[in-house]
Amino acid sequence: MPSTQFESLRLELLRGGVAPVYVERTILELEEHYADLTSDALAAGHGAEDAAENARAALGSEHAIIAAVLSRPELLEWSTRWPTVALCLRSAATIGVLPGLPLVFCIEHRPELARWGAAVGVAAAVVGAILAGLNFMIALA
Repeated sequence: MPSTQFESLRLELLRGGVAPVYVERTILELEEHYADLTSDALAAGHGAEDAAENARAALGSEHAIIAAVLSRPELLEWSTRWPTVALCLRSAATIGVLPGLPLVFCIEHRPELARWGAAVGVAAAVVGAILAGLNFMIALA
């Protein structure tokens, strides 16, 4: 089979929920098996086109290959096998990330926050000193 047919097979398997590692392994095995079948047919004296046709016929149709792979649930991604669990984990991860966003912001903007904190601290000390001085003057009067 030409690689364009393997590419469409790859896309169909990925759309079907097969884990990418198994898709790549399946495509690699099909390419190797196709090459072996073609070279065996050429060695037997068939022409190049006959060898390609025999190899395609021996591998089977694309639909049969897709059906055979999709019928094995252990090859599917876990999120395809257990969609409810995947949805719950995705939701929990999203909810768990939201409270941490201010902390991430603070970590990324440390210098600005340090300057702001120092300025607020100095301003609070000055205002406190002024208020303490005013309170002291009121107490003397």
